[in-house]
Amino acid sequence: MNATLLSQWVFGVWVSLILSAAQLAAQESVFPAAQGIYINAHMAGSARVGVLVDGLVAAGGNAIVFDVKDRLGRLSYRSTVELAQQINASERAPIRKPQQLVESWQQRGLYIVARLTCFHDALLAQQRPDLVPLSRTGNGLWSERGTVNWVDPALPEVQQYLIDLALEVAALGVDEIQLDYVRFPTEGDLDDAIFSFDPAELPKDVVITGFVRRMHEALAPTGTRLSADIFGVTAWGRQADINTLGQNLPDLLAHLDVVSPMLYPSHFESGFDRIPSPVDYPYYFLYQGCNRLRALAEEHGVEVRPWVQSFDYRVKDFDASYISEQLYGAEAGGARGWLLWNPASRYDIGIEAIAQFLDGTSPVLDRSVRFPSPLGALLPTD
Repeated sequence: MNATLLSQWVFGVWVSLILSAAQLAAQESVFPAAQGIYINAHMAGSARVGVLVDGLVAAGGNAIVFDVKDRLGRLSYRSTVELAQQINASERAPIRKPQQLVESWQQRGLYIVARLTCFHDALLAQQRPDLVPLSRTGNGLWSERGTVNWVDPALPEVQQYLIDLALEVAALGVDEIQLDYVRFPTEGDLDDAIFSFDPAELPKDVVITGFVRRMHEALAPTGTRLSADIFGVTAWGRQADINTLGQNLPDLLAHLDVVSPMLYPSHFESGFDRIPSPVDYPYYFLYQGCNRLRALAEEHGVEVRPWVQSFDYRVKDFDASYISEQLYGAEAGGARGWLLWNPASRYDIGIEAIAQFLDGTSPVLDRSVRFPSPLGALLPTD
């Protein structure tokens, strides 16, 4: 590369970084740093949700993520999308007046995110077997653990179904659509699965990125933001994980406004990062995951907003401090906001942790406890 071409390339990179920084600054001036909780469909459609929201607001929280489509394929509201009606996806919809519910939350100053599960869709898979990956060795359809739950992410009809639902939900007035399970399956006999494409010729990450790009383009006229949940390990950028999941961040981030890594300490296997028991280091994994993502996300003007473990799986002494340690780690790692995850939407301890963290009364643990330094992880300098 000659000097002229090199200078042009450097100038182009510099301009790109300036524009991305400006884009991120513009977003931050309009949208709050979301600090909130996940609410499942059953809770969102019940009378009990009011008490939960009251507690969140009193604690200082400002955001709600609620299910519009769960991993079983069930919709929480009555949909007019043709395919949703054909498979009775709204048959047991618990939210009777979704637009009114969204408006009531927004009137309390809450930022509202609609969670849309993508390719893990048991209902669609069982009602439309023609949309399911095939089995090389079995008779017919591929299954993860003996049950058909996944549809083929590459099929146009599957992608369009999700886009149609997202546009319908955007019309309810939500602030953001959050894509979950926007990936390929990771469990079961993966070599047995036959998709509608050859992964050797069309990498899985190209399929996922293409879908997210189309979703982003479809939502752009509505002004609704787009985010995606990603596996926590994706932040470490290991090629094996990219090949399996189909989540290639340098490409994916170009089509998102927010990225939410699921950095639950309990979900990192023993020995990850040379740590025998990752669950014992809640601060470390939130700090490391967010810090690793931050630079890459900033290049694309994307916010990092992690999911935080608000459940006791594998945790010896689960309390508010375990949650607040994750919040401290996320903050130190450069995250802009955070979201607490409890699949049952039980947040007695979570609300306590939010209140203590936001009013500055959470205990601050010593760095020697937060970082597994004897195993080679270096303590950050002040």
